[in-house]
Amino acid sequence: MSRHFAVMLLLLAATGAAQAVTKCESGRETLYTTASCPAGYKDVSAGMRGNVTTVAKSAKTRQDEQAYLRNRAQMAQQIQNWNAQEDELDWRAQNAFWNQCRALEYQARATERAMHQTEYWSYADRYRNDVRALRAQQYEMGCVF
Repeated sequence: MSRHFAVMLLLLAATGAAQAVTKCESGRETLYTTASCPAGYKDVSAGMRGNVTTVAKSAKTRQDEQAYLRNRAQMAQQIQNWNAQEDELDWRAQNAFWNQCRALEYQARATERAMHQTEYWSYADRYRNDVRALRAQQYEMGCVF
């Protein structure tokens, strides 16, 4: 319990906040707040004593933190580039799919026109079978117009 309190105080001291901390308890729960205790909690901060000492960071620690932040920014940029490439590939794949669907639709309509314009029944039957095959291919691919 005191370890949590010490961490809380160190965090407050590290941020430069010079605010009073109030320790509130309710049964087995403990709450640390900079305001007054909420309803159902009892203020038990009167028994708290101690000093908080802040320790400045060494030059090596600052350098390590800066190197970490640069590395993290570089990784974020790399991930952003990967996402952009992935989006581009997805867009190209979608375009290719819809272009295939359009080509099948144009081919089916041209075959239907040829079927209606022919004078020979044998050609019309062949065109009709071709249109059915094209429509089946569209259905299998998931082309919906």
